[in-house]
Amino acid sequence: MKKSVKLILLSALGAIGVFSTITISSCTRDKCKAISCQNKGVCDDNGACVCAPGFEGSMCEITTRDKYTGTWNVDETGTTTSRMQYVVTINHSLATGASMADVQIGNLNNTFISSVNATLKSDTMIIPQQTIDGKTVEGIGYLQNDAFYGLHGVLTLRYRVTYNNTSVSDFGFVIGQASVWHK
Repeated sequence: MKKSVKLILLSALGAIGVFSTITISSCTRDKCKAISCQNKGVCDDNGACVCAPGFEGSMCEITTRDKYTGTWNVDETGTTTSRMQYVVTINHSLATGASMADVQIGNLNNTFISSVNATLKSDTMIIPQQTIDGKTVEGIGYLQNDAFYGLHGVLTLRYRVTYNNTSVSDFGFVIGQASVWHK
């Protein structure tokens, strides 16, 4: 009789031990439970938001293009053009199928009549190769902080323009000086 009570007690303790181990090990903390990503951001396995194109910030709460939109004063010298100072505008893209990361640059190089398309990712602006108004353009730019102009007050753009398939003016894309824009 004593053996059967011992056996029953050991079996019960064993069952409780197995049940406790399974219960405790299956309780993993959901890192995304308290995270609320905005603007179609998705919480990853580490509890961080992965933002959709055009958004940034710890909760995807910042619209990237807001840092870029507006009027910029340009100062540039190309490899085949003399120094120019002029104004460009950056606006939300109105192109069909444009995302929140797409913008349009008006008056680029002080020669483009139509807007030039660009895509943004955080502090980087990419101008994919495109032919507009008989000119081909491509480039990449970086936003910077500036003591005078403030947060995101300076854009350094490295690009090149090929005019009517003949002459090329480079603004630091391969050679030459980068174009500097101030808000």
